Amino acid sequence: MFPIDLYEFNETTALIRLLLAMVFSAILGMERTRKLRPAGMRTYMLVCIGACSTMLGGLYLYEIYGPGFDPARMAAQVISGIGFIGAGTIMVTPRQKVKGLTTAAGLWAVACLGINIGVGNYVIAFGVFVAMLITMLLADKLEVLFFRRLMRIHVTILIESLDVIPQIREALKPMDITLSDLEFSYSVEKQGVAMTCFLRLKHWTHHENAVKALEGIPGIFHIELLDI
Repeated sequence: MFPIDLYEFNETTALIRLLLAMVFSAILGMERTRKLRPAGMRTYMLVCIGACSTMLGGLYLYEIYGPGFDPARMAAQVISGIGFIGAGTIMVTPRQKVKGLTTAAGLWAVACLGINIGVGNYVIAFGVFVAMLITMLLADKLEVLFFRRLMRIHVTILIESLDVIPQIREALKPMDITLSDLEFSYSVEKQGVAMTCFLRLKHWTHHENAVKALEGIPGIFHIELLDI
C-alpha cells in the first residue's frame, strides 16, 4: 500500500510520525484556541511533538544499545512530567472558582497521543485523535441532549451595584434566560460587587450569544465564564 514500511523505524518514518503529531495536535489545539483558553494550538502542538520526539529518541537509543535499554521509561517520564504543564493551566479565579481542568486533561491526553505516534502505533493513535476530537467538539452538545447540564451557564459578573440586576434580567428576557443561585462578594479589584450566578436557559443557546446579551449594559465591568 505504501512505498515504505511505516512500522519500520528509520529517519523517514520518524519524520512522518513527527508530521502526524503536528497535524493531529494542531487540529485539537484549534478548539482550545477558539474558546480563548490559555493553552491553545501552539501549546498542544509543542506538547504532542515533544512527546512524540521523546519516544523517537527512546526507539533510537534502543536501536543503538539493544534490549538493554527500555524505551518505555521515556514514555513514563512524559506521562509524569506533563502534569506540571497541566497544573499550570488550572487556575483559581479571583472569585475562588476553578478553571482550566479541560485544558489540563487535553494536554495530558495529547501527550499520550504523541507517545503512540512516536512509537508507531498508528491505528491506536488515530483512534485516540478521533476520540479526542469528538469529545472536544461534541461533548457539550451531547451532554445537553442527555443531561441538560449545559442548559445553564455558570458566570461571575462584576457589577457596579445591585441596581444593575434588573437591567441584566431585562436583557436576558428575550432569550428566555433567567438568573438563579445568586451569590455576592466584595470585588478583589475593590470596584463594584462580584455576582456569581447561573444563567438558566429554557432553549439551547450558544454560551457566547448569552454572554453577548450582557455586554454593553451600563454598570457591568467584567463577565467571566466558569466551568469551561
